[in-house]
Amino acid sequence: MNQETGPKMQAAWAALKARGGQEVALPTLLPAALVLELAGEDVRPRLYFASGPDGAELCLRADLTIPAALNYVQNATVDDEPVAWVCEGKVFRAPKAGEDRAPEFVQIGLERFGDADRIEADVTVFLAAWEACQAADEHNLFVRLCDGGLLPTIIAKADLPDPWGSALGEVASHKSALKRVLAQASGTAPSRQISALERTIAELDPERARSTVAEVLTLANLSLPGNRQLSHVADRLAARAKRAIAKPLAPDLAETLTKLIQLNSQGSLAASLDECVTLAGKLGVDLMDWRQAWTLRLDRIQQEAPGALAHAHFEALSPEAFDYYDGMAFDFAADPSFARPVATGGRYDTLVGEISSGTRQARAVGCVIRPARFGGR
Repeated sequence: MNQETGPKMQAAWAALKARGGQEVALPTLLPAALVLELAGEDVRPRLYFASGPDGAELCLRADLTIPAALNYVQNATVDDEPVAWVCEGKVFRAPKAGEDRAPEFVQIGLERFGDADRIEADVTVFLAAWEACQAADEHNLFVRLCDGGLLPTIIAKADLPDPWGSALGEVASHKSALKRVLAQASGTAPSRQISALERTIAELDPERARSTVAEVLTLANLSLPGNRQLSHVADRLAARAKRAIAKPLAPDLAETLTKLIQLNSQGSLAASLDECVTLAGKLGVDLMDWRQAWTLRLDRIQQEAPGALAHAHFEALSPEAFDYYDGMAFDFAADPSFARPVATGGRYDTLVGEISSGTRQARAVGCVIRPARFGGR
């Protein structure tokens, strides 16, 4: 821990460590392709890029979670042995248009891997973040609760016609992208004209489609940039074309999905969860086990930190840019707009598997605190 930090940050750091964790140093430079694959292309304008000696594209870390997961893959020996790390360091993120803040700032965090009990680990990390904020005199915070796995689960289990089921499933964890695809699926987005090549590819089997794209590229004396594989380009062209000529979703399906995506209840948390169960039921998806798991989390939080949920609400899917959260997620903010959260966290069980190309499968959950935002800054 940097001893030059202020007393509020030191108090928050001590509270994080009290929940358990070994201090680790995380890498600052990461493979850019990996970060974009994990966090989503929408974060590209926020990243700072560099080139390695071998010409590989790198980027400065924009959070602590991806570096922590990468560090775990490289250094942990087994997946089912619990590991808890506390970390501190600068992250680098370009401000949004009109946003008045520095492009680099310090974060502190707690990351847990390999816990057998997901609910207990979720609650532990939530309470660690809450206690860190309380230790830094950040009181009366607004809490936003989300579930990054909710929409992916519902879309995967619902009986949605192709190509819309697969198209929605590809972006199910990213709120803005999901809205865009659903607008196409419901016929409310402007239709896009497709080329003769796209229409032809859409009618071919995958292997023929790839051969056709390869032939067109050869005739045009073109090559694919970077690591964009021929099959990836052909498959995307075919998917875009199929969506452009597909029949829209039935209005009732589109309406139910829209209500789920936009669910943002400012009332009872229990009522919000019930509404999710009801809407999913209209799509033929049973969420009663999901509902019970959330009830257990909320009960545990209420027992240990009675004031933590005083200003809490539930949204089905977080609007934040990073889309690797696949379970419970949360934000704490001094303002109900959540424009500048003081703390953010959540479960990311699939991240280790994606980084390791499936060789590791550790469950994971973590949180970060942004000390620069203490005091409502």
